[in-house]
Amino acid sequence: MLTVSASVLFVEAAIGMIANFVWEQTRESPPLPYNALMVVAVPFLAAAGAVLGALVTVGVIMPLLAAAAWLGRTFSGREVWWWVPAVMATATAPPVLAGAILSEAGLLAAFGGWLTVTTVLAIPALVARRLLLPNRPPLSGRTMSGRIALYGTLAAVTASALAGVALYAGIGYEPPRLDAG
Repeated sequence: MLTVSASVLFVEAAIGMIANFVWEQTRESPPLPYNALMVVAVPFLAAAGAVLGALVTVGVIMPLLAAAAWLGRTFSGREVWWWVPAVMATATAPPVLAGAILSEAGLLAAFGGWLTVTTVLAIPALVARRLLLPNRPPLSGRTMSGRIALYGTLAAVTASALAGVALYAGIGYEPPRLDAG
């Protein structure tokens, strides 16, 4: 489960990097160009990301997944999938609200942050939940990792293609305003 959840988090990070690249391209001043030091640092950043993904899986996703299973058995008599996003949404609300208050973010920004954090945590939990279901045929970690690699690559390619279409169409780009004064 650790490998599966961390792999899904890695795919989400890759899609987030694509979204960040598109967002940077829509800004008025482009970001700094990449240099050789950045290329050398990528493997170390990936290793740090893997460690962070494992820590998030063990410290956040697995306990909340266990809580969702317990709540499902307690209140509905069986484990149902929708307890996972409900528990994630409930658990992420206080820290995101505290962060929004401390950073003086607006209501819309706080809601967007809460929705993002809930989604980022719920997706790996739902994928890892598949390994815990008792009435399904067992899947090996290798099979699940293969599926994550295949579907994750498909998701990243789709996100890249949609990002390219959006940039080509000018979606999100605000041309500079010329003052008439």
